[in-house]
Amino acid sequence: MSSFAARPSRARRLLRWLGLVVAGTLGALFTVAVGDAIYSSTLPELRPWHTERLVNEFDAAQAVPGYDFDAYRQQESRLFDEVAALRAARFDPALDSAISRFGPAGGPYAARVAGDWNRSHVMPATPERGVVLLVHGLSDSPYSMRGLALALHRAGLTVYGLRLPGHGTIPAGLDDVGWKDWLAAVELTVRHIRAAHPRAPFFYAGYSTGATLGLKFAAEAVAAQRLDLLPARLFLLSPALGVSPFAPLANVQRLVSRWGIAPKARWGNVGPEIDPHKYESFAKNAGAQIAALVSSLNADLARMAEDGSIGRLPPVTGFQSVVDATVSTPDLASRFYGLLRGGTSTLVLYDVNRRADLEPLLSFSPRAVIAAFEKAPRRDYRLVVLGNAAGSASLLERSFAPGALLASERLLPLAWPDDVYSLSHVALPFAPDDPVYGLARGVGADGLHSLGALAMRGERGALSIGAAEQLRLRANPFFDDLLERVLADVDAAAEAR
Repeated sequence: MSSFAARPSRARRLLRWLGLVVAGTLGALFTVAVGDAIYSSTLPELRPWHTERLVNEFDAAQAVPGYDFDAYRQQESRLFDEVAALRAARFDPALDSAISRFGPAGGPYAARVAGDWNRSHVMPATPERGVVLLVHGLSDSPYSMRGLALALHRAGLTVYGLRLPGHGTIPAGLDDVGWKDWLAAVELTVRHIRAAHPRAPFFYAGYSTGATLGLKFAAEAVAAQRLDLLPARLFLLSPALGVSPFAPLANVQRLVSRWGIAPKARWGNVGPEIDPHKYESFAKNAGAQIAALVSSLNADLARMAEDGSIGRLPPVTGFQSVVDATVSTPDLASRFYGLLRGGTSTLVLYDVNRRADLEPLLSFSPRAVIAAFEKAPRRDYRLVVLGNAAGSASLLERSFAPGALLASERLLPLAWPDDVYSLSHVALPFAPDDPVYGLARGVGADGLHSLGALAMRGERGALSIGAAEQLRLRANPFFDDLLERVLADVDAAAEAR
């Protein structure tokens, strides 16, 4: 009798404990959301680019049979008509920067480049040696792949550049977009390419989030046994495979902001928007979406490693800076490259500048990270480490064959610039002479320095562009070397057909 009476008591205690856990969790989340809302009051005032909603943006529900890349671009044209109307009606010289991208002429930096590189595009090649899809990163636009696009087109490839939903228009576009919208756009573009160019070698090149989406698409194509949709090779620049552990909580603020309270809490940063091709304001939802995408892909990769289907992924050529403030470089080894099989992939890893007078100033030594790649228990891919010998600025290549512990070395006809101590997440896809993000400090015809060559001095807090952003490397001094490696792999894949 007593044992039967005890059971309801234990059940009540368990329910009470679960209730306390749930209440405590909700309370903690609500506290974080309120604190976030209070902190957000320090951000600059929101402009229409942060609050308006564009009705012609693509979402995954529209990806029905018959909706192809041509339909996507037609809808995109209507979308940019909305942006033009918003800019004409709401730009205010008293509130917005004189060189804002939302000014009457789109800002001076946009005028440096012919064409609208914020939109999806096609660059046909005749004769056609192959076709490539280029996909940009988070908060960017197709401009971030412009250097590769022009070079691959010159090499005889038809180039498709995809603008991901929420990008290239207004920062508010990233406030309500979902990662499945991005993936749907990639999938419909790949299907369009394979139908329009059935006999051409097909390649995929993605930067940051674009790289993650390429891998996610490939994993889903393998699972669906649609190997005909896979590219001959994947090129991944700064792939996002490991992000901040706090990124999944980025949308906690919506517990309060969804009710119209503290709308600025939806933003991690509110910037002046003078960059013509990248948002300077960052919607927290964007961080939550990339975290969800990475989590989904990592689950796919773990499953594929377990069932052996990882071997069906296309060969990969990856480029990654060992110093990366946006994504986790160590996660590349454990969650992706360490899973690859077949010995047909390559990772090019950029070390820091170990010049004798610079290395003592570094607060972080990447030696342990590089050693984790070099001495991995099963490294079934070619590893190339680009750095330099201490005391020399010359670029040194150390190349490890799959599984090898000893490297072959050669000096390349390149050198580290005097004022560059490492590459960065945002630098890899841009040439040093890029008209918007290049490294040269010469003044252009518009009287402005490149956004990649800003190094203003004065008292902190006076400029709308922070010192950290000014000093972050925006272009790759070794871009020509990266390009040579991409073209060599394209040639090898084309010849193997």
